[in-house]
Amino acid sequence: MNDFIQNISPIQTIAVLLVITIITHFVLGKILKQITRHSGSTKTQIDDYLIGAISAPLKLLIWYGWLYFSLKELTSEIQSLNDIVGYIAIAPVFILTWGILRLISSVESYMLGAEGTVDKDSIRLFTRLIKILFVFAIILGVAQFYGYAVSSILTLGGVGGIVVGFAAKDMLANVFGGLMIQMDKPFSTGDWIRTTDKSIEGVVEKIGWRMTRLRTFNKNPIYVPNGIFATIPIETPSRMTNREIHAVIGIRYDDIAQMQSIIEKVEKMLAGHEHIDHDEPCRVYFDLFNASSLDFVIWAFCTVTEGAEFKKIKGKLLLDVAQIIADHGAEIAYPTQTLHIQKS
Repeated sequence: MNDFIQNISPIQTIAVLLVITIITHFVLGKILKQITRHSGSTKTQIDDYLIGAISAPLKLLIWYGWLYFSLKELTSEIQSLNDIVGYIAIAPVFILTWGILRLISSVESYMLGAEGTVDKDSIRLFTRLIKILFVFAIILGVAQFYGYAVSSILTLGGVGGIVVGFAAKDMLANVFGGLMIQMDKPFSTGDWIRTTDKSIEGVVEKIGWRMTRLRTFNKNPIYVPNGIFATIPIETPSRMTNREIHAVIGIRYDDIAQMQSIIEKVEKMLAGHEHIDHDEPCRVYFDLFNASSLDFVIWAFCTVTEGAEFKKIKGKLLLDVAQIIADHGAEIAYPTQTLHIQKS
């Protein structure tokens, strides 16, 4: 048996290794398919994500093994292949790194797809930081393996970081602005935000490292550098607890005697309204002798914050106020002029 092994040529050995690799690849595929079928019947879906993440790296590792041992077998006849074998010896580290990055991405996808109050923006930030730190650690490890001084690399990186910082301060401001958004949570994906001057307004679709993508109400995308959010006030209307109802209504001067009764009736109507928040201020008061009307003000807070539903409630409330005015024999005023004619 030993004589047979010693007598076979490198090409024959490579062929045998190829057959073994193909069989191993096929068997691994069958095993993974069985595991996938079994995991599909479980309640949790994370095992499906994990199996899908490791399948490709494991298969690539098998074919790397065939390539490595085949080249090593040929080094006895081709000495120049020794250098190539030495270089690709580190390849399993990169394959495993790729596999771990795929695992992290799979866990991220599972958590993003899970139901509940999971903060999706924080998950994206956390997984990105883990990936960056992991890749950085692998690079340092590989550099150490090939004889480079890690301390020198870190020192050079510190000096280079200062230079890059001055050259790309705007980009870094946007990156740190993105971190601020993730940590302070002034808004999240899906929130409706706007600047106080309303120059920027829309629904947050994605918070990236450098910029945030908004979708305006006319469906146009807006890309806002994250650094801007650190310098201007931002409103988040989608997080409002109430919507304000503020209306100024005028009646005729001829109906001044009915003003107090109308105000009391409107107050009573608001006090019994199911959509008015009675824990917040609710006021109705006579406000102004206007040019052609006696104005009173309604100020209250609605418990409904959804835009379309709120407008319906407010519209119905104003119609009820108009009915109260009509029931008192009064009328809502409109601009008029009185002309006095003096006979000579």
